[in-house]
Amino acid sequence: MPLSAHLLLAVTALCCVATVFAFPMEGFTMGHQCRCLSTTDSYINPRWFQRIEIVPAGPHCRSSEVIITLKDKKTVCLVPEADWVQKIISKVIKR
Repeated sequence: MPLSAHLLLAVTALCCVATVFAFPMEGFTMGHQCRCLSTTDSYINPRWFQRIEIVPAGPHCRSSEVIITLKDKKTVCLVPEADWVQKIISKVIKR
């Protein structure tokens, strides 16, 4: 093979490898990412809760997520390790 063909093949292979390592595989499928971009550990009165979601860690996200929907339809992500959040999680699990 001529030198230009080897060079073209090498550049193509390099581009393919760079593309594979530049994008994480989880980015190619929708719904496989953390839902919480930021979290809070500030106390929120449970009377304001409309819904609570506890999403365990998994392939979609490295950390567990606690997402509450308030009665005014706003969603808030909580720090799962906060003491008051742990108490609420244990109450939810007991139900």
